[in-house]
Amino acid sequence: MTEVVERLVMICEKPINLVEHEGSWGSLTALKVEFEDRINVLFPPQNSLQYKLHCIYHELGHIYLESLDLALPEISQAILRETADAINVSCRHIADDPVERWVEAFAFGMSKRTRQRSPSDPDPFLC
Repeated sequence: MTEVVERLVMICEKPINLVEHEGSWGSLTALKVEFEDRINVLFPPQNSLQYKLHCIYHELGHIYLESLDLALPEISQAILRETADAINVSCRHIADDPVERWVEAFAFGMSKRTRQRSPSDPDPFLC
């Protein structure tokens, strides 16, 4: 995870903070909030370390894909207003969207590598 974040920081030229955030998340499993000077990846506490990592990798996939300057779907202005000073917001959700399919594949690939390094925490969701 550290290596992936460090590489993305070099690409984006701004710090990326992984922030575990307590509170009500509803159906969201992770959220990327980009500011002028940093990117925060927020995620709720999870019982499964592997699932938490998968959600984080999904958001990191958004960061990487957006660094390629591809046309991406817009996020509603209502969500942007909820994240004061944000310049971009994405959240982990699975939809029939090429961007979401790509970042989900990225997250599964990174999660698979993580599982190979830590077999003591198997997660049936990701097997």
